Amino acid sequence: MAGTIFNQGSAASSPGDLKDTLIFTVQNVRLGVPARVLDHVIPMVAVTPVPDAPHGIVGIINYHGDILPVFSFRKYLFLPDKKNEIHDFLIIIRGEQNLAIIAESISGVFQLEDDMISPEKITPGMRGITGIYRCNDGLLVISHLKELIDPGDEEKIQALREFSDI
Repeated sequence: MAGTIFNQGSAASSPGDLKDTLIFTVQNVRLGVPARVLDHVIPMVAVTPVPDAPHGIVGIINYHGDILPVFSFRKYLFLPDKKNEIHDFLIIIRGEQNLAIIAESISGVFQLEDDMISPEKITPGMRGITGIYRCNDGLLVISHLKELIDPGDEEKIQALREFSDI
């Protein structure tokens, strides 16, 4: 990936100027999540579909005894549906929002400089996006994990987690 946003730790950069970000793709969209909330990246497993799931949620998985909702950027961004494939990945996120995110490829963890474009400059009121970076070969969209799930859907998410107790 070429571009000025990636820094491999040059002496001119201070740690406060950089953010470790896991970069991945869904279709041809390059996305990123903060590495600080990353638990693991695992190979794709069977996802159990659930009815009436919140927008972006395609089902649930059992991850070491925890039921996690599975989030699809394809569904969230209204991209064409695609069956999950064995070479896809699940990004396990731990923090305020525990969930698994479907990724079709993983680029790795990169340090991003603080020259991101605010989503408010593009479309005021845009949800689920922290910012956008310009790269030589396209754009990188950084997701705002707390905003991916509508606050009104928190009860549905909790019900999905309790689904395994039935």
